[in-house]
This record gives sequence, structure tokens and C-alpha cells, in this order.
Amino acid sequence: MRVLVTTAPLEGHLHPLVAQAWALRTAGNDVLVAAPEQFGDVVTATGLTFAADCGPLGFEEFMRRDRDGRPVEPIADPRARRRQSGRAWGRLAARTLPGVLELLDRWEPDLLLCDPLEPAGPVAATVRSVPWVEPGVNFRGAAGARDLLEAATEELTPELQALGTTGPRSADLVLDVCPPSMRLPVSHPANRPAGLAVRYVPHAGSVPRPLSRPLSRPLSRPRATGRPRVLLTFGTLLPTHSALDVGTRLRATARALAERGTDVHIAVDDTVAARWGDLPDGISAGRVPLPEALQHSDVLVSHAGPGSVLAGLVHGTAQLCLPFTSDQFDNTEHVVARGGGRGLQPAEATPDAVAAAVEELLTTPRYRRAAAEVAAEVAASPSPADVVPALERLAVSAVGVG
Repeated sequence: MRVLVTTAPLEGHLHPLVAQAWALRTAGNDVLVAAPEQFGDVVTATGLTFAADCGPLGFEEFMRRDRDGRPVEPIADPRARRRQSGRAWGRLAARTLPGVLELLDRWEPDLLLCDPLEPAGPVAATVRSVPWVEPGVNFRGAAGARDLLEAATEELTPELQALGTTGPRSADLVLDVCPPSMRLPVSHPANRPAGLAVRYVPHAGSVPRPLSRPLSRPLSRPRATGRPRVLLTFGTLLPTHSALDVGTRLRATARALAERGTDVHIAVDDTVAARWGDLPDGISAGRVPLPEALQHSDVLVSHAGPGSVLAGLVHGTAQLCLPFTSDQFDNTEHVVARGGGRGLQPAEATPDAVAAAVEELLTTPRYRRAAAEVAAEVAASPSPADVVPALERLAVSAVGVG
């Protein structure tokens, strides 16, 4: 079987797909990952094979500028910001869709595994009548996901009309990583039927150091010292954009946490950390494998990106979610509703407020209990390898395609 994986050119979008892609590969299937040209090195670092679906395309080019190159200023309202993000994903798909269609015609895959926020794959699968699978990379049933996809489809209207379609059909199969106790009630207006359950397996990413080398001091300090440890991350992308000034916010937050007797590691690219110079005692910064770092952390503070949140659930770590945009607000609601953490909205997330919320997470046992319960649910779920036969049957039968 040939499987084409389509993804946005962002590590936070690719890495949640890697475990399922490798499960397919080790079962003897051919797997090819399609993304913009500059993302090739990131894909091949995972051991997977890469094909460019368009030329170089940077994040700011499609996320922060419209089709005419005009700047897109962030909107404060969460729902409006989700729709704004959705239109950006539509602009990305407008650039990648011709290349994805060409890959379908040339390589003739039997199945597509599609990043749900990158619509080119589902649209191409619809137009060429190839079955496609929505992988488990986020919480299903989130109301914000519908806003994103509706806005992306609106942005893609010219391309869709040229192809004679109104938009992508629903996935032929959905892999559902949402732990049972975190699913929306059946009566909830945003509820969607559960997909095929699968365990979320975090990908460590490419780290420029041998794993045998010890983690930085705050993460490797023995627990006997009594100093709690916090892993602080806003993902791989946000801290690299100086216009957002995320680096200043990360350092100020880390200082507030350290002043309360907490060891903090800021998980950022090493190039970002190098620009910061020396940091105060109790604070370190640099790239670390998220799964490894979470084993040494008492609390995860993140931007509530799906990869970060799901990795925290896997390891049973209490979480503080600080959403910026897109589906991050929905991810925060899921964590808070289950009792495994807290959330602060953008206007609330001052360094002192974050430090106070982390102190509550550290001193209130119910958060850790809830997180441990969810981790047990995740561990009991079928592995990515367990669901490969279902994907292979889908490719053979092509159910729902036409």
C-alpha cells in the first residue's frame, strides 16, 4: 500500500503524525510525506521520505500576510482569531494543492493521511476519489475546529470552484486520540461521534545532542532537593518570531517562577536560547525532546498546542495552558474541564499570575490525580501499530469514496 502524508511545514504539525506514519512503514507500506520545499530536512530527520508539494513557503508568508501580501493583524476575540487562522491555512492550501494533486496523479497513493489543519490533502483526496484518514492529532468535537475549517474553505473558494467542488468530504476514517473521559457529552452541540481509538505517541523531534548527554541542570536536579520543576514551552515556532516578542514573555515568566523556588527549563530552539545569553539561577533554555523532558517535570506550562497538551496527558503531568490562537483555546477547555490543569486567557497570563497558577497546581493534589487518571486511559488505548490493519482495509475497500 502507498500512503501519502500531507502536513503543514511546521514541526508541531508533522511530529504528531510520525508515530502513525512509522507504524504504517514498519508494516511494509510505502510512506511519502508532502510539504513545502524548505521542510524537507525536518521530514527526513524523522526517517521518512519527503516530496515537495510547492516551493519554499515560510510561516509568516501565509499566516501573517494575505494573498496580496498585506499584513494581517491579530484579532483579540478568540473565535474571530480562529477564523483568521483558518483563512491562513486556506492560503497555505492554495499554494500546496497543485503539488498535492500532481503527487496523487504521479505516485498514485492508495490512502492519504492528512494533517487536519492543512486542507490541500483532503481536497485532493476528494477530487481524485482517494480515501483519506484524519490522524489523531487533536481533540475531536472542538467547536473551534469547525470555525477553522469553514474559514479555510472560504479562503479556498477560487481553487475549489476551478476544481468543480465545494470543499473536502469528511474523512473516511478518523483516528481518535481523545481519552474517553475527555470526550464531549453526547448532548454537547459540538460533539462528533468517536473515531477509531488510538494512543497518542509523542515524537521527540530532532535534537542536536546525543540523548546520553544529561539534560540541563534544572531538569536533571535530583528530586530530593525539594525544588519543583516546570517545563515551559510555547512550541517550536512562536519564539522564533521577533514581531510577537514571545521570547521576552517566556523569560519574564520563567523569572517569576524561579523567584518562587521553582526550577524552570524553557524549551526553545537552541538558536533562540543562544541570543538570550546567561539566565538567572534555576532557569535553563534550549531544545530538549519533549517526552524526555516531561519525565523530569512536575508541571507543564504551554501555549496549549495539541502536541504539547497531548504529550502532557501521556505523561500524566499537570498543565497550565496559556492559549494564543486557533485550537489552543479549545485544548485549554478540555484540560480544565477534565481537572488536569488550569488555563489563563491572553489578557490574564501575566508572569505573576502564571507563577500563582503553577503554585496552585503544585500544591493541590487533585490536579495530579486527574492527570494520572488520564495517562492511564492513554496507556490502555490501542497503539498506532494496532490500527494499521484498519487503514489497510480502508485502502482496499475505499469505503465512502466516489
